[in-house]
Formats: sequence, C-alpha cells, structure tokens
Amino acid sequence: MILNINLIILIKSNHMRNTIFACCLAALLAGCSETVKETPSGLKYKVIKSGDGVRARVGEFLVFDYALTDSKDSVWTSTIENGFPSAYMVNDSSAIPQENGIIQMLRQLSKGDSVVVDISISEFFKKLSRRPIPENLDSTLMMRYQFRVNEIMNKEKFMTYEQELMNNFLINQLKKDTRKIDAYLNEKGIKADTLPSGLRYVITSPGTGETAKSGQTVKVNYTGYLLNGPYFDSSIQSVAEEKNLYVPGRTYGPYEVTIDQSSVIQGWHDALKTMNKGAKGTFYIPSTLAYGPQQRSAVIKPNSILVFELEMVDIAN
Repeated sequence: MILNINLIILIKSNHMRNTIFACCLAALLAGCSETVKETPSGLKYKVIKSGDGVRARVGEFLVFDYALTDSKDSVWTSTIENGFPSAYMVNDSSAIPQENGIIQMLRQLSKGDSVVVDISISEFFKKLSRRPIPENLDSTLMMRYQFRVNEIMNKEKFMTYEQELMNNFLINQLKKDTRKIDAYLNEKGIKADTLPSGLRYVITSPGTGETAKSGQTVKVNYTGYLLNGPYFDSSIQSVAEEKNLYVPGRTYGPYEVTIDQSSVIQGWHDALKTMNKGAKGTFYIPSTLAYGPQQRSAVIKPNSILVFELEMVDIAN
C-alpha cells in the first residue's frame, strides 16, 4: 500500500545511503524562486515551486514524493527509491493542534507545489520523530525534507489509484526479483523447481507420504537468510547460536503453521504445500511473496529476497 504520512518520521537511521533521487529532485527545484511559509506549530518551509493553489479538502488525499537527506549528503529514505509515492488524507481542522509540523504543512500545499524543510537533527527528533536522538548519530547534522505534490484525489479515485499502483509494482518487482534469484542460482550451479507464484525451490531431502495441503496444521523447523546476505532467524537453537542470532529466554523448536490461514508470509504457504513429512528444502522467496516494500527489521529491508531452509517435522491429520 502507499506509505502513510506517519511512516515518514520513523527514520531508518541504520540504512542511510546515497541515491540519485535527492539530486534529481534538487535539479527539478533549482532556479525557482523561494517563498518562506510557516505552519501553526512554527515549522518553516520554503516553497520552491508553486502549483495550482487548490488545497485538498477534508477527506481528500495528497499524493506526493519526498526525500529525506542530511547535511552529509546521505539519503535516509525516499519514495522514489522505495518504489512508492506517499499519501496523506486531510482530516478535519480540529485535528490541527495535535498534528506535527509536516502534516500541518501538507494541509497548506496544492497540486504541483514543491517545498523544502530544513531543520536541525535535534529539532527533527524532538518535533517530528518525537524520540531521543540515536547515540550513533552526529548531533550537528542538519536535515532536509524535499516534497513534491503530484496529485490530489478523492477517496474513490485514490483507492483505484492505490490498487493499480500496487499491481504494477508487484509485477515489476517480481520481474526484478526473478532475475536476481535466477542469476544467483546460475552462479551457484543450483537447479531449482519453480511454482507459478515465482517461488524457486529445491527439495534437498525427500520425506514420506502426501504433501501438506491447505488448511492442514504443520510443524516446521526453519532458518532464514537474505539472498547473498546475512542470516536473520532460526527455530533451531544450535543454528541460532552458530549464526549469532541466539536470544536468551526464547523457546526454540518447530514452528506451527496452519497452511493458508496462519499469519506468515505467502512464500511460506506456497513452500509448505510442496513438502511431505520429513522433507527438507531450500526456498527462494521473491520479496512480493515476503514483506514487499515494508522494512521488517534492520536486516530485512524493503524489497528483500528471502531464502528459507525448511524441514517438515510433522503434518497433523
């Protein structure tokens, strides 16, 4: 789904990297005259380019792109890099006193507006993120938000737009993931089977009996890692200890899943239906069958391809 405005201030400080987005947006805004405006909470922003001047009404959605960079030219996050624009639904004016400066600012923008917000990192965390500055960050940094409003839509149009955007994203992302997975398998000399969903898999040790079916409850051991990347989880204590993933106090052992019902990633549901009791396999799961554009953890970043080594311990009758 399109990112909610609240996600803009949940910054991934351990995932800063350079990208061309900020440069492209800066070039777009360059050469335009600037007008400084202020929100009710006191947040100042520069209008670099003015749009049509028609603000969104209550219940309408602003659809916009943004980038957040610091004074060391590191990009913290951007909608272009993540593959999605963001969106904000305008609430009734009674909500204004409780809104942070960024949301108040969005209320004042119109289609075609491009604006910049410059703020110290201390003020950024105090007024926008509303949490302490992480210890590993330089407290002298300045932060810069760059916004560009693409469209204002009513709810019906927005819902259609969002669905079309997601469908197109999934199609394109699956193609990208498939190329990466196939290149990896080819490089490693691995011959894998393929499911219609795009999941690639290798049954490394066959089991006995019928394969698991939708609605059945199964118990599986698992170990997960990124394609060409680090391990991030395991249900097996010895593996968790070996990969520096061990969590004291956690109960290790087979994980119970009801196929097509439990709240695990779709890639798991697809994978488990290829296995019978005792089977072991390695499953290469495109991000579209995992967490998609969401950041799941410090390791599992947006659009991550996951690999799981699974063992079907038991299948309930």
